Amino acid sequence: MLPTIDDESSGGLRASGHEAFRSDSLSGAKGSRKSAWTDWLYRPLSDGRCVFGWFAATVVFVGVVRLIGGPNEGDLGESAYSTWAIAHGYLSCAYAPATTSHIPSIAYPGPFIAPLWPLLSGGLAALLSIGHHVPFPSRGTLGPHCSNALTAIYKWSVRSNAAATTTRLAYLSWPVFVGGVVAVLRACGRGRCGWEPATLLFLACTPPIWMATTQYFHPQDVVAMGLVLAGVACARRGAWMWAGALMGLAVTSQQFALLVVALLAVIAPAKHRIRYLGATIGAALLVLVPVIIASSGRAIRSVFLGSGNSASLGGTILWELHLHGSLLVIASRIVPIVISMALAAWAVRRLGARVFEPLPLLSLVASSLSLRLVFEQNLFGYYFMALAAALVLLDVVGGRLRGRLLAWLALCALAFSPVPWGFVTNSVTWGLQEREFLPFVFGAIVLVFIVHDARRARVRAYLVAWLVVVGVAFGRLPWENPPLRHSFPVWFWQVVLVGTGVALAIGPLLSSAKDHTEPTPLRELTVGVA
Repeated sequence: MLPTIDDESSGGLRASGHEAFRSDSLSGAKGSRKSAWTDWLYRPLSDGRCVFGWFAATVVFVGVVRLIGGPNEGDLGESAYSTWAIAHGYLSCAYAPATTSHIPSIAYPGPFIAPLWPLLSGGLAALLSIGHHVPFPSRGTLGPHCSNALTAIYKWSVRSNAAATTTRLAYLSWPVFVGGVVAVLRACGRGRCGWEPATLLFLACTPPIWMATTQYFHPQDVVAMGLVLAGVACARRGAWMWAGALMGLAVTSQQFALLVVALLAVIAPAKHRIRYLGATIGAALLVLVPVIIASSGRAIRSVFLGSGNSASLGGTILWELHLHGSLLVIASRIVPIVISMALAAWAVRRLGARVFEPLPLLSLVASSLSLRLVFEQNLFGYYFMALAAALVLLDVVGGRLRGRLLAWLALCALAFSPVPWGFVTNSVTWGLQEREFLPFVFGAIVLVFIVHDARRARVRAYLVAWLVVVGVAFGRLPWENPPLRHSFPVWFWQVVLVGTGVALAIGPLLSSAKDHTEPTPLRELTVGVA
């Protein structure tokens, strides 16, 4: 039986601990072992033990990232030049104009990112005196209107070795993410108990989460997701001013937050909607306006489109359609927001106030975030970070980890290798071996479950389908050794991973909508939280 919300009484999440685990979980625990595990998950924890759990998850996250090579310098140029300029007091050069220079392609800035992370990392870089032992270029060296800033700052970074130190700032995105996760867990009745540290530890070991640090340098994505989750938690509690402020800050970190901003605007009670939108716009303008003015408008593109709206490697379904110009912007940036709002409006009509119950709410959030992947021009492993986090939280609120989710996460790790190898700054010597043998390890585990199911006259179709996909994509004869096998096109993995991810996200929402009782009028709720 799934957890329910009682809005009329004390609220709070009521879960039947032993029944909350579905039979499709890959966990093999039975009897008293399962009872002991679930009893621990629901056992209240003191504040001290909760803090210890946060610390333990942080140690695991940092340890995993360091084990597989540390933060990657790929895409560092999208934020580092802004970071260094801000750290030395040159906000006007944080979005310097692109010029023909002698900057190597790996260090070239490309499209800049939205300003929240550069402002945060710039402050941290100044506080930690990153590269301060080498004099930073003067105003005259940076050139009129920062025309020579990129070349000058690059040469300074080489002399000061600032890049390697700056990448380590990515670790500081994790506490923001932890804050958002804890806020959602507590707003949905899964906080201050065993679920809290268990969820954080699981997320710390989830490949798409740390791939935003190890595959490419995108801590701004992790920060944005932490702020989004905190905003959702505030909306769940009815604190719409705080929800708007947090969502506004999230948008200034990474634009995928607009998907959730739009969905909350639709489901917000009418008397709070203006307050929510006002706080969202106000918080965003508080960050964006000074940067836009200081950069003489050069930051506008980064503010509204970010760094992701470019072809890069391409290969997705949208990319294969060969759209250009404004049509491409509409398809990749506006259409997902419109669909997110339409889905939220349908949920409100169908569920009424029940849309704020934990399962429908988090299902809506996960479904909205999945739309980014449906309409992207590119597809990298770290793109799945936001969806993976939302899906894990959705399952935790539901009281179980679905076997389908575990299989999906494993397939993400195979399709987009989580361990860096080859000609990248943080490659490890065993990265290629991991890429070659991980499919056999995961395949063997799944095969064991399939055989076990067969002995019990049971078939889980998703496991069979998973094994077929992995066999076709990664299988080879034991005596063969093709370390650089032919890869499937990006659109194939988009269909497989995004399609199944959308299904995982929207499933609980559709299940909630099957309840044919009259929807509760959408009004302010007093929701009991843990």
